[in-house]
Amino acid sequence: MKQAWFKRAGWLYLPIHAMGLIISLGALAFMVPVCMAVIRTGHSVSDELYTIFIYATCTFFWWNWIARKTAI
Repeated sequence: MKQAWFKRAGWLYLPIHAMGLIISLGALAFMVPVCMAVIRTGHSVSDELYTIFIYATCTFFWWNWIARKTAI
């Protein structure tokens, strides 16, 4: 039997299982230090946005892929 980790709510996925929550918090825990480091070393707003965009899209892609595969 397939265990559902996320539940689809419109365009979003809400974690309904502990593993879904761990995956979501892990993605957030990865992005917080990345954003802090980029903001600390950035020279302009556009430079920071370009750098954060790369990490944010990759992180969201993998989070979304896991959520789609384990959603009900």
